Amino acid sequence: MFKVIALLSVLIAVCLTADDVERPIVTTTVGQVQGVTASCGLFCSYFQFNGIPFAEPPVGDLRFRNPVPHGGWDGVRDTSEHGSNCPSISVLSNYTGNEDCLFINVHTQNLIGLRPVMVWIHGGAFVLGSGDSDMHGPDHLITEDVVVVTFNYRIGILGFFSTGDSHAQGNWGMKDCVEALRWVRNNIAAFGGDPDNVTIFGESAGGVAVHYLVLSPMATGLFHKAIAQSGTALVPWGFQYNPREMAVNIADAFGYPHESEELTRRLRYTPIGDFIALQRTIRDIPHPRGFKPFEYVPSAEPVNSPEATFFTQRPIEVLHSGNFNHVPFIIGYTDAESLFMVREHNLDSTVWDEYTQNPQFFVPHFWNIQAGSADALSVSQVFRDFYWQDQSLGPDIMHEWTKFHTDQQFIYAIDKTIQLTAAANSQPTYYYQFSFDGALNLMKRRFLLTDFPGAMHADELFYIWSTTRLSISPIPPSNHAHTVRQRMVRMWTNFATQGTPTPTADADLQNIHWSPINGNDMAFLDIGHDLVTGNHPNQARMEVWQDLEERYANDPFYYPYS
Repeated sequence: MFKVIALLSVLIAVCLTADDVERPIVTTTVGQVQGVTASCGLFCSYFQFNGIPFAEPPVGDLRFRNPVPHGGWDGVRDTSEHGSNCPSISVLSNYTGNEDCLFINVHTQNLIGLRPVMVWIHGGAFVLGSGDSDMHGPDHLITEDVVVVTFNYRIGILGFFSTGDSHAQGNWGMKDCVEALRWVRNNIAAFGGDPDNVTIFGESAGGVAVHYLVLSPMATGLFHKAIAQSGTALVPWGFQYNPREMAVNIADAFGYPHESEELTRRLRYTPIGDFIALQRTIRDIPHPRGFKPFEYVPSAEPVNSPEATFFTQRPIEVLHSGNFNHVPFIIGYTDAESLFMVREHNLDSTVWDEYTQNPQFFVPHFWNIQAGSADALSVSQVFRDFYWQDQSLGPDIMHEWTKFHTDQQFIYAIDKTIQLTAAANSQPTYYYQFSFDGALNLMKRRFLLTDFPGAMHADELFYIWSTTRLSISPIPPSNHAHTVRQRMVRMWTNFATQGTPTPTADADLQNIHWSPINGNDMAFLDIGHDLVTGNHPNQARMEVWQDLEERYANDPFYYPYS
C-alpha cells in the first residue's frame, strides 16, 4: 500500500514538474504571466507569452492621448491566447477588434541568459493588422537563438487622428510603439532577452514606423539596430502633412463643430463602430491611389503640445539635419512592390480614363509643382515616355504600369532615404532588393499574379515568418524557397546579433560579404535565387527621378501645405 502511495506521489510530482516546464511563470514589473509551449518543428519548441498588456486601455479620457503604462494585476495572468486586435475595418467592410488592444507577445526558447531581441512592427497601411502569430509565427527566427517580440498599436483614426494643434497632437499609434519598447527594456531580461541588444524591424507601414522610430527623439536608447522593409517615412503615402484637413473631414462626417477642442471632446466619446465606418477601403481611396498620403498616418506634432511629442518636424528635415538615432540600419524593398496595381482596374473601371484625363497624377505631390503648369506637364510627359513610351493606358502596358507605380509608391522614396541616411549615419547602412519569385511568394499567388515576374509587396514576409492565416500547400524539402528562407532568416538574425548580416564566411550564405554603403557606391545585396552583390540597383530608373527632381521640384526638401 505504501509503495502505491509513494508511486502516486512520484507521478503527481512528475506531472507538476512537466506542467511547470511546459507552462512557465515569469514575473514582470507589473505582474506574473504564465506562458505555453509551442512547436517550431521536429524536436523544436519554444515558450509563448501572448496578450500581455503593456499599456492601459486607451478608452474614454485616454482616447487620443499618449499611452499610459499598465498598472498591473493580481495573481498570475494566463497568456496562452492573444489579446484583442485594435479596431479596424475588415475586408468585408465590417468593424472588427476592440479598443482595449495594447498587448505584447514574447516568444523565447530559454528564460535564462541574455539573447538578442527582435521586435516586430506589423504593417497594414496604418489601418489594419496585428502582431498575432497566425500571420507572424516566429518558428524560423526562434531557432537562431533570438527572442522575438510582436505587439499591437492603435491604427486608423484612433491611432493617428490629429487636429494639427495642441488639442489632439496625434501620433498615438507611434507612441504605443515607444511604450512597447519601454516595456521590452524593463521586462525582456525575465524572458531571456538582452535589453541592450534590441532590433526593431517591420514591413510596409511597419517599415515606415521603424523609420519614424529611428527619426524620433522619443525613441532614443530604446533600440540598437533597425530593419525597414518596403517602407520609410519618405514614401508618398506615409506622412500626413495636412492633419487639420483630415480633422475637418471627420467633423463634417459626424456633423460636429470644426473647433479643435470641442471636436476632440466629442470624438472621445463617439462609438467606435462609427469611427471605423469612416475609414476607407482600397476602392474608396480617390485617385491616384498610393501617390498621396493616406488619411491616418504619422504627422508633425505642434511644439507646444501638452503631452510629450513623438515627432515635430517633417521626415525630410530630420534626415537632412542628421539628428536621428544613429544605429546599424538595413533598408530595402521587393523588386515588383506595386504589382498588386495590376488588379486595380478590376476594382475600379475608371482607372484608365482618370489617369488619361489627369496627367497631373503622374507628378509627385511632394515636389510641390503647380497643377496644370508647364513644369507639371513636362514631368508627366517624361514619366509616360520613359515607362511605356506614352502608349494608351490599358491592359497592354501592365508590366510597365506597375514599374512606375513601384517607383512612385516605394522605390524612389526608399532609395532617397538610403542615400540621406548613409550620408549622415555614423553606423553602417545596408541596402537590399528582394527579387526571389518562388513557392513562398504568397501575396503574389493570392492575387493570382504568377504570370508577372518579380516579388510583389509583402512577398518577402513568408521567407521570415510562418503563417497559418494564408493557406499553403506543402513544399517539398528540395524546393529552393526553403534555401532562400534559410538565408533571409540567417542574415536578419546575424544582424540582430552582431550588427552585420554577414559577419563571417558562411557556406549557407554562399560566403558572400554584404557591405554597407560607403560614400557614393550605393552597395546593395539582391536576394534572389542566389545572393548577388552590386551597386546602384535600378540605377537608370532612379536617375530619371533624380534628374526631374533637380530640374522641376519646388523646395523639394519639404512637403507642401503645412
